[in-house]
Amino acid sequence: MSKKLLFATLLSTSLLLAASGNTPQDKLEKTPSYNQNRINHQATILQQQDSAKKQPKVDPAAGTKKLTIKEAALKAINSVRTRPQICSKGAKPLTWSKHLYNMAKEHSIDMAVTGLLQHNGSGTKTDVTAKRLKLNRGSYFYERVNQKVNSKNLYSGELIIRTSLHTLASPKTLIDYWIKQPKDCQLIMNPNFTSFAMAKVVSHKDNRAYWTLLLAGKRK
Repeated sequence: MSKKLLFATLLSTSLLLAASGNTPQDKLEKTPSYNQNRINHQATILQQQDSAKKQPKVDPAAGTKKLTIKEAALKAINSVRTRPQICSKGAKPLTWSKHLYNMAKEHSIDMAVTGLLQHNGSGTKTDVTAKRLKLNRGSYFYERVNQKVNSKNLYSGELIIRTSLHTLASPKTLIDYWIKQPKDCQLIMNPNFTSFAMAKVVSHKDNRAYWTLLLAGKRK
């Protein structure tokens, strides 16, 4: 299957990916024609099949595990941080933060429900931080990151993306895109960051996925 083309438009640190409207045609498989030789050996083939059924089946994909978003994001971001990029000679690898994941997922849910691709929270009921802090507006990403006692005084950054479900978007493809954009590269490669998390929420209203990447590090 050919890959879908991704058309990306970058707004600040926000990226909107759209897939082309083409849909692949169904492939028709012709019924194989058997020659006389195969017919004559049909009994032998059946015997071999019966014998194979008695043997334990070997899955060619055995040992191939689909990575979770956490595993894929960790692998992708540390792969770029530990190598020279257009904006940096390299940086130390990041660790995964459960707190940042919860905040990233909160914002992705808020965007998916409202259909708004923006760094500010919507200020509606799905903007949980705004409700918790009793704000009369949408929450800012640094408020989401710093709202808990054990995460006070964190240096933080955020990247957001909305992708079509027809694209081949993954943590790797998104991080590979961001790292080629000068401003986003500087954010990802910032040596002050020590932890990160990435969350994805699918909206079936518009058949799109909303991604949030949060990075943080303690201020010195």
